[in-house]
Amino acid sequence: MKRKALLATVAGGVLTALVFTGCGRTDTAAKDVQPGAAVDAGPATGTVKIWAMGTEGEKLPELIKGFKEANPGATVEVTAVPWQDYAKKIETAVASGSTPDATMVGSSDLASFVAGNGLEAVPEGLVDKKSFFPGAQGSAEIDGATFAVPWYVETRALFYRKDLADAARVTAPESWDKFDDFAKGLQGQGAKWGFSAATGAAYTWQTILPYMWQAGAQLTDEKRTQLTFDSPQALEGLKRYQSLFTNGIASQNGPVNLGEIEPKFVSGEVGSFISGPWEIGLLKQAGGEEFLSKVGLAPVPAGPAGNTSYIGGSHLAVFKDAKNRDGAWKLVRWLSKAETQEQWFRISGDLPAVQSAWDSEALSSDPYLKVFGKQLENAQNAPAVTTWTQIGALIDAEAEKVAKGASTPEEAQAAIQSSAKKIGTGR
Repeated sequence: MKRKALLATVAGGVLTALVFTGCGRTDTAAKDVQPGAAVDAGPATGTVKIWAMGTEGEKLPELIKGFKEANPGATVEVTAVPWQDYAKKIETAVASGSTPDATMVGSSDLASFVAGNGLEAVPEGLVDKKSFFPGAQGSAEIDGATFAVPWYVETRALFYRKDLADAARVTAPESWDKFDDFAKGLQGQGAKWGFSAATGAAYTWQTILPYMWQAGAQLTDEKRTQLTFDSPQALEGLKRYQSLFTNGIASQNGPVNLGEIEPKFVSGEVGSFISGPWEIGLLKQAGGEEFLSKVGLAPVPAGPAGNTSYIGGSHLAVFKDAKNRDGAWKLVRWLSKAETQEQWFRISGDLPAVQSAWDSEALSSDPYLKVFGKQLENAQNAPAVTTWTQIGALIDAEAEKVAKGASTPEEAQAAIQSSAKKIGTGR
């Protein structure tokens, strides 16, 4: 996910919270949902209208040329929608029955949009669900129904100052146990902080959840009717998060604004941090092309249950009120093909959600992308419940208290579980 896409996710998520959960709307449209009617294999016809956000909205028309060649009877109208407007725009369109045919949706926002009851379930057999990274496919499924098709993905890996690590004679840590010595080694070579972690800013939960998963936590019961933050594993994840600050590795005042961390990493003030593939371009901007020789990249360190990272990205969905419903699904199907996703990567830099697209020379030969490709095999999204936006904000607030020493992991866990139980899963 590039910088614009990251900004978009933040803005979109906040707006979605206001639109769909601020009014206390927690019922879900996913219960007992059946897949949409099958779509034939013939070429699309008619006009297909699709909304896309950020850079994707600007660049999608270039990719669409290939779809038009394969479907000469079809016309595609792409509307570029600003991320900060997209949630409200979709809500208004659904309420008035004046939607386009299809839309791009931030993966962490999908559950909230499903609660708005404007999206059609994906037709059975439209795509091969097993072709996508499991974490991406999982984030398209709400309460057992599939409401979108994964389009592009991102995950998080460990960026570190390789020059400082070499000087300290430490290597990228593979586990929590080895991480603290690694970070302190970077501090011994001049870094004020060995690691940078989010400490309560919006979407800090994307930092917290991986620690819980890495400890073995399951955050809902099997049927996603109960939130289960009260497990010993979730507490272990919170304790691991707290230890970053109590051990003096990370600042209690983590980054708040986008673009804040890169200059500190370039200057050597920060020795390492966890982030996504968009950072490669940002670090090049901040430190110049030559600075990349000082950048190391590795999968995130593993806890007792593994090294699960967070997966994000965007999906494609079709509205119930689509005027050209079949044409829209055929466009989505075309966009989900491996060769199309590889071409989209060349145009936009977005990473394919289809695993086989990563076999292409463009992706497999890039040493940085290879790390992200490997990490994507073990990455998860937030629990697919329609109330997640509220719960995520709750975790952000409690994480800040832990980071700043205002509460213990035990107190934070009790507060999260108690409030999350009241919010519910929407079922």
